[in-house]
Amino acid sequence: MRTSILKLLIVLIITTSCNKKTSDQLGNTKETPFKTSLNLGNRDTISSKILNEKRPIIISLPKGYQNGNSNYPVLYLTDGLQNIWHVLGSIEVLTRTGSIPPVIVVGIESLDRNRDFSPSISETNPNSGGGPKYLDFIDQELIPFIESNYRTQPFRILEGHSMGGLFAAYALMEKPEIFNAHIIMSPSFWWNNEEYINKANVFFENNPDLENTLFFGIGTLESSKNWGMRKELQKFVDAIIANQPEKLRFEHMEMENEVHMSSPLLSNYYGLKFIFSDMSLPNELIENFNSNMFLEHENKIMHKYGAEAKQSAEAYVNLVFGLINNTQFKDAITVIKRSIEAYDYDIWLRSLLASTYEKNNQIEEAINAYKTAIDISKKYKFNRETEFQEHIDRLSKME
Repeated sequence: MRTSILKLLIVLIITTSCNKKTSDQLGNTKETPFKTSLNLGNRDTISSKILNEKRPIIISLPKGYQNGNSNYPVLYLTDGLQNIWHVLGSIEVLTRTGSIPPVIVVGIESLDRNRDFSPSISETNPNSGGGPKYLDFIDQELIPFIESNYRTQPFRILEGHSMGGLFAAYALMEKPEIFNAHIIMSPSFWWNNEEYINKANVFFENNPDLENTLFFGIGTLESSKNWGMRKELQKFVDAIIANQPEKLRFEHMEMENEVHMSSPLLSNYYGLKFIFSDMSLPNELIENFNSNMFLEHENKIMHKYGAEAKQSAEAYVNLVFGLINNTQFKDAITVIKRSIEAYDYDIWLRSLLASTYEKNNQIEEAINAYKTAIDISKKYKFNRETEFQEHIDRLSKME
């Protein structure tokens, strides 16, 4: 019980310190934040030879992109103008909490959904069947344009809703090498008498080495479980279950009390969390901690998802205090150092590093850590310089 209360206090302290930094920064800026423009992203246009038209796109870059040199995974959105609003809000929360790495978002604006998203010609849908050309446009023109003009990590996600969800499933089966992950939301698998449900059985049976991550989301109010879009999606998922490739990860989730146009918000949120869920520390590592294995895991997620990939601050802190309770001070120091790399502005983590050095009788290292904490306190206006200097004076007498 005492440990749980202590952990709760730690989280509250971190939250308070983050809020303190923000309010102090705002209070000391000459220009009020209300005079600062907030941009959704940059609008650009690609002249597509494949589609024989100009295609508008929206590109949203992660916070800090302009001032750094990191590479980022890319999320490609169908119906980009419609979906990018809620997607960016979810990404901000998920990135800030360490659930996903920062990503570049590319929203492809729709000009003719029925044409672009339909993978085959339907007699009852005029102007359908443009999916193959649209996929070629993404593969041969859009992706090369993004990757030649922006710092991208070689990890791509395709997200689509409704007819866009059908297109995302088609892209997976037609060219599985293009995207590493797909978020398929409320897909129109009714298309052409469930043509792509039938093709799914053959595809997954014939591709046992498929390596991909799939998330399927749909609202419970979109249809009955026994007919309509929920039933059709279940049939597609059943095809995966019957022939699941060993390296394929997938999740199928139904959003309670959500309809067709409201479910994408939650499907996107949980879809991104699932795709990047391998960033989290494995339970076996937490229960049987090893510093080398911990650093290997952190390096692995940064190699896969970019240098900005990290755990949540709470995950690092909980791990640290479990190690401290077991008097594994050296291991705790390893974790704290990594957490400081991930959250370099966090003054509380700097203080925790210094106090843990002291617990491990590394007095000189503790003093140096407090000196660095003073510099951070000055930089971000935390006003904790006096407190840290008192610790330095106290520890100096112990040397």
